[in-house]
Amino acid sequence: MTPADVVAAAAFFAIVVAGLMVRSLREMARRQPTQRIASRVAALRDPLASNRQTRGDKPAHQLVSLDRRHDDEPAWQAWLHAKQQRIEAIAGRAGVRKIVAAAVVVGLASFVAATLAGLPFWTRALGAVVDALIAMRAAYLFIIARFKQRFLAVFPDTLDLIIRAVRAGIPAVQAICTAGVESEEPVRSTFRTMGDALLVGAEVKDVLEQAAERLQLADFSFFAVCLVLQRETGGNLAETLENLAAIVRTRRDIRAKTKALTAEGRIASKIISGVPFFIMGFLYVVNRPYVSLLFNTRAGHKMLVLAAVLLVIGLSLIRKIANLDTSR
Repeated sequence: MTPADVVAAAAFFAIVVAGLMVRSLREMARRQPTQRIASRVAALRDPLASNRQTRGDKPAHQLVSLDRRHDDEPAWQAWLHAKQQRIEAIAGRAGVRKIVAAAVVVGLASFVAATLAGLPFWTRALGAVVDALIAMRAAYLFIIARFKQRFLAVFPDTLDLIIRAVRAGIPAVQAICTAGVESEEPVRSTFRTMGDALLVGAEVKDVLEQAAERLQLADFSFFAVCLVLQRETGGNLAETLENLAAIVRTRRDIRAKTKALTAEGRIASKIISGVPFFIMGFLYVVNRPYVSLLFNTRAGHKMLVLAAVLLVIGLSLIRKIANLDTSR
């Protein structure tokens, strides 16, 4: 067997292994709780909704533009537009400004640090862009996580308010309007927007579907499905919402328990992430020529890049294992 045959066989097996890995990752992505919950919520909705609204059609009362992609819009631009709509729906224009400010500050800080370290210009520019993108994603995820935490902490109390209003004989539409006045933020603004749309004559189903699409929270999607089903099939709305409130509280308790059980892993990951920088700073103060080899030689640059990549991969895996997202 010639060396060319060995290389060809190795390449073939590498391609097969890579294909199996990609297939496994796609299968894992399909089985994530987010996908399962989204499919179940979509299955519970009116099957005639897709026939009633064709592509490009909008309800008579559109709270938020939910168009994900236009025909003449590139895929990456549609993706950015969807992310921008999500942030504006949750945190307004201020959220977009915070994300951009975080990216600019981190990018400039990275460029200045690389300049002081004496790295080449292309390395400084590439590092600044990568750090800015990482900071932008981190700020985006932080805003989303903070909104989820605040919303889900207040949402069960809002359900109790609606239950008491319904038991007192108040219609569900008026109960939603009352929740938009008496609840706490950020639930108050969401229900106030829904109440205003309902008061001007919007359909309950359209309003609930648009709000669920805007928030993208499983607990609120359960609430929207309960109201839609009760409106179409009848039943005791107060009892249904009371069961839903119990489920939402149980999910909140599970999230708190999960956060407590994974606290040790999260703290350990933060300590591990700070150890390399602490050691580097200590050696820079004690023995500067020993550390300066990493910044003044090509081999040192390669070692720094490799260390940064391995550190990011390791911390990402630790964070993925320690942080269990149960709010979907």
